[in-house]
Amino acid sequence: MFRKYYKQCLIAYIYLFAACSSTETSFGDPSREEINTTTTRLIVKESIAQIAPIPTQTPTAIPDATFSLAESTPVSSLMVEEEIVVETTVIAAKSDSGEIAETEDLNSIKEIIRTPTKNQPLSVVTIGDSVSYDADLGIKAALESTEAVNVENRSFGGVGLTQKGFQSYLGESLQTEPEVMTVMVGGWDLAFATENHKEYEKIIENLIEEILKVSSLIIWIGMPPTPEAEGLEESRHLVNQIYKEISDRKREVEFIDTDQLLGNEKGAFVRFLTTFDGKSYQIRKVRDGQDDGHLCPFGAALIGGTVFERIAESFPLIQKEADWWFGEWSNDPRYDDPPGGCSYDPVT
Repeated sequence: MFRKYYKQCLIAYIYLFAACSSTETSFGDPSREEINTTTTRLIVKESIAQIAPIPTQTPTAIPDATFSLAESTPVSSLMVEEEIVVETTVIAAKSDSGEIAETEDLNSIKEIIRTPTKNQPLSVVTIGDSVSYDADLGIKAALESTEAVNVENRSFGGVGLTQKGFQSYLGESLQTEPEVMTVMVGGWDLAFATENHKEYEKIIENLIEEILKVSSLIIWIGMPPTPEAEGLEESRHLVNQIYKEISDRKREVEFIDTDQLLGNEKGAFVRFLTTFDGKSYQIRKVRDGQDDGHLCPFGAALIGGTVFERIAESFPLIQKEADWWFGEWSNDPRYDDPPGGCSYDPVT
C-alpha cells in the first residue's frame, strides 16, 4: 500500500514539474539555447522515472539494500544533464557561428617571422641550375626594391640534387646563414628521379632538413614548362609533384607552381606572356631558331614577383620601386646568350 502511494506521488511530482517548466518557458522571448536546455532537463527527468523501478536490469551493477530511488535521482539527473548541455553547446557553436570556417581561415594565415628594415635587412640566398641562374636577377630586383633585403645569387648551370659536389655547394651557400633560401632545380635530376622515385624524395627531405637548420623559410620554385620538342614534360611533372607534396607537409617550405606562372592556361610552354604592364613580352629564349627552356628578363621578373609575394607573407615587405621589373638588371649579358635569344617580337 505504501509503495503504491509513493509511486503515485512520484508521478504527480513529475507532472507538476513538467507543468512548471512549460509555464516558465512561455514567458518573455527565450533564446534558442534556453529552449534547448529546458527541453533537455524534462527528458532527463522522464527517463529516470522509467528506469528507476527496474535497476536490477543493469547486469554490471548490483544495488545496495539501502540505495533508494530518492538518493539516485539527483545524481543521475546531474550527470546526464551536464553531458547533454555540453554537447548541445558545441553543436550550436558550429552551426550558428561558423566555427569550422573560422578555424580554416586561421590556419591559412602565415606566421610573421619578423619585419625587415633597412638597418636590419632580410638575408636571402638563391641556389639552382641554369634556369635558376636566369631567374636570379629577377628575384634580386624584386626583393631589393624594398631596400630591406640583401640577396646573394649563387645559381649556375649544371646544379642538381643528384649531381656530384652538391653537398659542398650547399654548405658554401649556407655559410652566410640566410634567413630565406630559394631553390630551383630539376633538369639535371630528371633521369635519376624517374628511376629512383623514393630515393629522390629522401634526398629532397634531407636537403630541406639541412637548410632549415639555418634558414626560417624555403621558397621551392617548380621546374618551368619545357618545349614540347624536348620530350621532358612527363618527367618534369613527376619531379614537380614530388616537390609540391613534400612542401605541403612542411610549414617552412613554400612551393611555387610555375605551370600557371610561365605557361598557358593548360600549363604548357609558351614563348610570350602578358606581364606587369599588360603588354606581351618574350619570357623564354630562342636557340638556333627553336624554343629554349631558359628565361628572358620578363620570365625572370614573373618569378621574382611571385617570390616576393611569398616571402612577404612571413617577412612583411613593401616595394619602393614600381618599375623594378624593367631595370638595368634586364640588360645583363646572360639574357643575350645566345645572342639575340631574347630579342624576338610577339607573333600577332
